[in-house]
Amino acid sequence: MNFTLNDTQQQVLEEVAKAEMRSVEQMLSMLLMQGVRFYFCDYCSPFYNEVDADKLENKLIEDATKQLKIS
Repeated sequence: MNFTLNDTQQQVLEEVAKAEMRSVEQMLSMLLMQGVRFYFCDYCSPFYNEVDADKLENKLIEDATKQLKIS
């Protein structure tokens, strides 16, 4: 499933990407990576098994690096 950002989310993402001189795709991967790391740092989901934040972070780092090479 792919998600669509609303206008405000898109504008914020574009502004921070521009400020960081990064592509929108790379910036989104970096923000997701930091969000996953922050949210699951001291949190364990009561509904599912523990989330492997390191694995998810590595996937997002790989994606951000891939986006850098494409840009």
